[in-house]
Amino acid sequence: MIDLDYSDDVYKPAEDSYLLLENIKCGKNILDMGSGSGIIGIALASQGHNVTAVDISHNAIELIRHNAEKNNVKMVIIESDLFSNVHGTYDTVIFNPPYLPVENESLQWSGGSDGFAVTGRFLDNAYKYLNPGGNIYLILSDLTDIKAFINKNDYYEFIKINEMSFEFEAIMLYELKVRI
Repeated sequence: MIDLDYSDDVYKPAEDSYLLLENIKCGKNILDMGSGSGIIGIALASQGHNVTAVDISHNAIELIRHNAEKNNVKMVIIESDLFSNVHGTYDTVIFNPPYLPVENESLQWSGGSDGFAVTGRFLDNAYKYLNPGGNIYLILSDLTDIKAFINKNDYYEFIKINEMSFEFEAIMLYELKVRI
């Protein structure tokens, strides 16, 4: 069982985090982008994966370090705006992005006016960090125009893995493969 501490200014694991944890199948070397509290990376590191956890927030980085130590797992932890400080390639890249279509809100959930401001920038470069045959896991919300986003990012094959529905939205977990 993972034992985590939380901070008010760092994304606390919610349904989207657990949707990822319960459905992903990862390679050995993993990049956990937007790691937040570190729950996904710590869970995977405790299973023997080599994990690099990345977050733009300095407070999140400190919390990930604390939680990794608390759970006695080793991970590489990098403060970075998406891939700006990331080097190397990975078998699996996981991203639970800020996907809500709102602006001028917390970086934890604000995806810009269309919900894809951060996710679009992520996909512009994610393929460069994948090993051949690697995969990406990504959460999207039906409060956005997912179909248009998928069509715009036709470099990737989007495979819907699972979804969760709530009163106000549904979130979908996609596995992405680079089209050859």
